[in-house]
Amino acid sequence: KPELRSTVVSSGEVRPIQFQNITSEVQGRIEEIFVQEGQLVQKGAPLVRLDPNQLESSTDAQLAALQTAQNDIRSTESQVAAANNQLAQAQQQLNIAQVAVDNARQGVVTAQTEVDRAEVELNAANRELRRNEQLLESGVIARSEFDSARDRVENARVSLNTAKARLESQRISVRDATARVNQQQIAVRDARRAVDTANINVRSSQSRADQQAAVLRGQRNQRDKTLQIAPISGVIAEIPSRVGTFAVAGLSTTPLMTIADMSTINVEVKVDETEIDRVSVGQPAKIKVDAFGDAEIEGEVTQKTPLAVGKSQTSGGLSRS
Repeated sequence: KPELRSTVVSSGEVRPIQFQNITSEVQGRIEEIFVQEGQLVQKGAPLVRLDPNQLESSTDAQLAALQTAQNDIRSTESQVAAANNQLAQAQQQLNIAQVAVDNARQGVVTAQTEVDRAEVELNAANRELRRNEQLLESGVIARSEFDSARDRVENARVSLNTAKARLESQRISVRDATARVNQQQIAVRDARRAVDTANINVRSSQSRADQQAAVLRGQRNQRDKTLQIAPISGVIAEIPSRVGTFAVAGLSTTPLMTIADMSTINVEVKVDETEIDRVSVGQPAKIKVDAFGDAEIEGEVTQKTPLAVGKSQTSGGLSRS
């Protein structure tokens, strides 16, 4: 058995419960408006574009500043590499100088040993010469043997003087090598300071670059805001702004436009007095809105006001949520 339904058809006004004003986040001249009043828009759809030239110029200038800061980083990093290389060379020269000091000191020890041995040999030669002198006077030895003893004394004296000269030379070498060590220690100290300074410069350059990058992100964010997009889906309720006028950032008293949130609406319809008795609160309703095309919205009767208006009655609303 077919189901019979009684349907009341009427027209009325759609009244969105919520509206959202669209205000500009940046200031500038309105260059283009992409929508019209009564148009249905989806979230993310472009609404208004402001002239981006000024912000683009600021963004380009900030990008140049960031590139300069990044070049500074590369330059200071090169300085760090050069300073580290200089430090390595200075440390190598210091190591060489310290080895030279050790060698010179060992040379002093060796030369001192030679001096000591030469002194012993000279003393022995002098004792032998004195003994041979007595033997010569006694006629025990020949003159030639005495002369040989005297020659040995002279040779021992020459050897001692040579050893002493070598010892003094080694002592001078120690002083010179020690002086070179001191110089290289200063060079190493200065090189380390240069490395520390270069590292500080790198950190400073990196900090400036980070600051410039943050400013650039802000500039790009501001530039992107010259294109205003729909924050919600809905119907354009009002567009008080006009192309060519100047939009002020954050001015809520004069929005660029207003979007009606169609996710929750009230519909006020007038029902003929001959049909009003067939309408009750809580009854299901189907709503068609011109902006939505042939799509039907499910709702229900929330209020009924049985006051006659001419030939009609006003039913206080169908709601859709």
